[in-house]
Amino acid sequence: MGAFLIGPLLVKYEWVLVLLSGIVAYFTIANALRDHGEYKKIFLNVIINSMLIGFFTYKFSSILFQTENILSSPLGILYFSGGSKGFILGAFLALIYIVIEIKKNKYPLKKWFYGIVYGSVTFMLSFWLFRTLLILLF
Repeated sequence: MGAFLIGPLLVKYEWVLVLLSGIVAYFTIANALRDHGEYKKIFLNVIINSMLIGFFTYKFSSILFQTENILSSPLGILYFSGGSKGFILGAFLALIYIVIEIKKNKYPLKKWFYGIVYGSVTFMLSFWLFRTLLILLF
């Protein structure tokens, strides 16, 4: 896949597709849980927070895993990613956050799995659809 420039930033098409798929999954989950008022708000909040925890851990884990590069070039933290180690660490911390919130909020585990599976399947299907459309267009 390619990329495009927005000012000085190089944005990959894949990241745009991930963002669009996340938006579609968010609104699909919100629509599916519309009859569960308070739970819907808590669930969406927990999922978004866990994604942010995972992303920022992935992005800034280069401080832990590439310390010498960051010390020699402090602005490199904006350009370096965490790699596979950072991804695993981010996913682990996001999962821990979800488990803590599930225990704290006392909703049935079946409801949580329903929302997570529904959102994951919607995300993957919409990503596949957007990627296929992008390939057909370019």
